[in-house]
Amino acid sequence: MNIIEDGGKNPLLIEKHEKYFRLCMQSLPSKAQSEDSNRLSLIYFCLHGLGILGKLNLTDDEKKAYATHVYAHQIIDPSGQFESFRSSQTFQLAVEKGNYDLPNLSATFFALINLLALESDYSAKLDRHKIMNFVSKCQVTEGPNKGAFKPVLDKDGYPFGEVDLRHCYIAASIRKLCKYDELPVCDRINDFNEQDLASFVLERVNFNGGLSSNKFTESHSGLTFCGIATLRLLEYDFTKNIQWVETTKKWLVHRQIDYSSPVYKGQSYSYWMEEDNGSFNGRENKFGDTCYSWWCSASLKVLDPNGLQLINMEKAIGYLLRKTQSPLLGGFGKDSESFPDPFHSFLGLSCLSLYKSCEKYNYEGEENLQEMDETLVITKKSREFLNSHIQF
Repeated sequence: MNIIEDGGKNPLLIEKHEKYFRLCMQSLPSKAQSEDSNRLSLIYFCLHGLGILGKLNLTDDEKKAYATHVYAHQIIDPSGQFESFRSSQTFQLAVEKGNYDLPNLSATFFALINLLALESDYSAKLDRHKIMNFVSKCQVTEGPNKGAFKPVLDKDGYPFGEVDLRHCYIAASIRKLCKYDELPVCDRINDFNEQDLASFVLERVNFNGGLSSNKFTESHSGLTFCGIATLRLLEYDFTKNIQWVETTKKWLVHRQIDYSSPVYKGQSYSYWMEEDNGSFNGRENKFGDTCYSWWCSASLKVLDPNGLQLINMEKAIGYLLRKTQSPLLGGFGKDSESFPDPFHSFLGLSCLSLYKSCEKYNYEGEENLQEMDETLVITKKSREFLNSHIQF
């Protein structure tokens, strides 16, 4: 039996986290007004955050009302070729200005994932071929970024914006949410090029095993997760490249901060803070951050079912419960000095759930945590709804 030191003094504050997410679903502080353009993602953090806590207790009428709000973000394509979503109602423009109401890749992902949490059968309302037609049009088909994805289509229907491993992950996730991979190949009339996507991701693997969005740039643990999870969604066989997998695991393990105080005692080292011990960083010589606990841990789990045994989970849990969990407001902040926000709150809980699935540490509140699907970053309950109820 594993018991977190001072677990009684640093419990997981279930009730406060529940209140925090419910409050964020109703209103946000004024300093968060600029995040309105990411509204569907904020809804995702709150809905699935409540789901992890086992507190997504909505009536049928509430589920229907919330789902109606999500569906209201759908963009109606005048040509009838595409189905997609906008990020926020702020971008819903008059019909005569519709050329600037651009279909958005990430918004489409968040809309579908939110509807899963609300147990809304979007397969009865949406056309997966039209969704995938939009997604496939976002893929780059030539040049050095061949296989990657851009975030939106411009008014002429061409992919627009920066290429990024995050967009690659989102595109592969939408394909999974539409169950396009389960169709016979001959019926995938609007599928993207899987091989080109996999090749783009693999070309971003650096010498240390981490991934970056551009060749020869610094590895980043968040982008590493996006790349690895994309390959998993494409059913890539990681056993074909054991050397890379082992190198990547080693790099991810070394993202956990465990500086020994005697080593740095009396010395000035600008990238060391003792309170970061147990946390993870995104790159070498960076401070710890709640979200990187998830990106690194989930990457290890995706690569290897036993990958989490390589890190110090006890210290990782201790960091989240003692340093970034807000005992006053609920939720989690970026670090020990930051105000809680929905993004870090969701990923902090996701990480604790991931650790629980490997080994129980018997701190107060742990029993409430629901299992996570580490590839789609949703609760197992939502994944089961996808498997059993989404039938296009």
